[in-house]
Amino acid sequence: MTERFFTEPEVAEILRCSTSKVKRLRLGGKLTYIRGRPVLIRQQDLDAYLASVTRGKSLTVSEAADSLEMDIVEQIRKKNAASRDARTWALNQMLKRKWRASQKAGPVNKKAKQEK
Repeated sequence: MTERFFTEPEVAEILRCSTSKVKRLRLGGKLTYIRGRPVLIRQQDLDAYLASVTRGKSLTVSEAADSLEMDIVEQIRKKNAASRDARTWALNQMLKRKWRASQKAGPVNKKAKQEK
């Protein structure tokens, strides 16, 4: 079985926190890591940290790994959906500005035509 490693930004995305918080967890000894560039965090160590801070029903390591993989897939789906939503919003804003500009320009041109 191959071990899986995460970088700090990936762990931050999984935990939905900042990379500086991941760094604080590492340096505080709550999350073990492999020194280097980039700093690597084993999936087992991340699972162990999550198990230590999780309340309620505890999962086995394999259940936690399956759950973590599903969480990653779900986060990627949400991220893609959010980027599509952001693009749609930006396009709508641009179209609204153009529409407002055309509405403002419309009556001015009519008055100018009437004066001629």
